[in-house]
Amino acid sequence: MKIFTRFLFVLILLLLLATSDHASRDEARRIRFQIATVEERAGARDVISEAIVEGPPGTDFTIDLQGSRFKMNARFMTNLVSADRLKVRARLNTRRLYGLSERDLPLYEEDSQKQAIDLGFDEAIVLLPFGRNGGDKLKIEITPAISDQPVFIASGEQAPLAIKILKQSPGGAISIQASKIPHNFEVEAVLTEDDREAARGSANFLIEEAQELMLAPTSGASSQVAANPLAIKLSINEYARTRPADLVGISFDLSVFDSQSGARRETIASGWAGSATLGDDLVYDISDHYLKSSGKQYKLRIRIKPARGEILQ
Repeated sequence: MKIFTRFLFVLILLLLLATSDHASRDEARRIRFQIATVEERAGARDVISEAIVEGPPGTDFTIDLQGSRFKMNARFMTNLVSADRLKVRARLNTRRLYGLSERDLPLYEEDSQKQAIDLGFDEAIVLLPFGRNGGDKLKIEITPAISDQPVFIASGEQAPLAIKILKQSPGGAISIQASKIPHNFEVEAVLTEDDREAARGSANFLIEEAQELMLAPTSGASSQVAANPLAIKLSINEYARTRPADLVGISFDLSVFDSQSGARRETIASGWAGSATLGDDLVYDISDHYLKSSGKQYKLRIRIKPARGEILQ
């Protein structure tokens, strides 16, 4: 009787979890970004272009602005961090004609900016691509909102991204593209000592955001490894959809820490990189960099896969 009761409890729990997951998928709503390009002259406001980008949470978009005297590329990576807040990572590159040299050659001023912004759906992002000096200002205003459209359609697939042009810029000087790629990944790093596992660590990583992961010595680690814990500072720099196998590119540094104080002792490798299929191993022989005097062989194995909840399309 006890066995039957326990089985029934587990069955009910699984049904509740499945129902909860189905409900959350049905209730998930898309995110809408209203993007307006505005020119202000002598206090007058002129909306040059206006568009709406709509897609599931994690939708990214790029704004290209091209004129006879200037050029701008603004890329936005977005993540829903709570029910009412977004994290937006913006990368802005601008180029503007500054004047002419003594030989009548064009001179350009260039600028590159990166910024992470945490905002709610009652807030907006305002970009001033060419600064706030002077009387005339060019602004790009981005206003996020929760859409009334569901993320998933009746078939269970994600609804496609949508871009609606409400007002086209004169001469097509402004263009907008949108995309959806995985942003969250699970990184697992394993250190082997003469082909025996000696340390490991795992954590969730956000694409294009460096994070440090400490490898904890395992029960099979030697005293040397235990006294010299290893940490990897890694960034997932790119994701490439190359079906049937998708690829990720990474870069990383390796550091050795003091096991007693926890302080960083030295960086033993810097600027290493590689690419691999999701779920496959990247293997590096670090014997010449880590505990070289021991005469043992040390290898670092890195495996990257989508984090739980990420959907690959």
